[in-house]
Amino acid sequence: MVALALATTLHAQQPATFTHGFVVNGDWLQANALPLDRNALHSVDGSLSLRRGSWSADVGWLRVARTLSTVQGGTVSFGWLLPWNRVLFVPTIGGLVGRAQRSVDSTGYDWVDPTTGAKGHTARYSYSSASSAGGGVGLVVEVPVYRAVAFRGVVSQWYFGGSPLEGDRNRTLLGAGLSVRVGGGR
Repeated sequence: MVALALATTLHAQQPATFTHGFVVNGDWLQANALPLDRNALHSVDGSLSLRRGSWSADVGWLRVARTLSTVQGGTVSFGWLLPWNRVLFVPTIGGLVGRAQRSVDSTGYDWVDPTTGAKGHTARYSYSSASSAGGGVGLVVEVPVYRAVAFRGVVSQWYFGGSPLEGDRNRTLLGAGLSVRVGGGR
């Protein structure tokens, strides 16, 4: 009898998945692209999510930074909420409108040291920037840890347009973050 009462009490204290209300999300998305060889803000995203039981609609901002390129802009996405025990799976589809920037070693040159015969390359980068639009699919796995806070794991695949990204349009993102329920939840 004591074990049943203890199990009931512990189950009642476990936070529920965030399937209703407004949720603020933030993720660090650089896990698969380390080391980042430049002094710049890493790949990150942030969004406000409206959740209604079986679906989620999000608006936010995404930045995808790589060694020689960056894509960033506003996002809109739609997801399906699939709770299982205390874990919430959210497959998503979304779009981005923003800016793409890329540096390319277009005018660099090779050289040979006449004394030692050592070979080398001196890079000279050209820089381009233009508007970009893209689309992506992803999966978020969310586990509530305390009342209105949940840990998130994120994996997504994005494809971006825009002239600076010619030949390098795909981006895979892997990261972790937090979700905070801010109102209207159960």
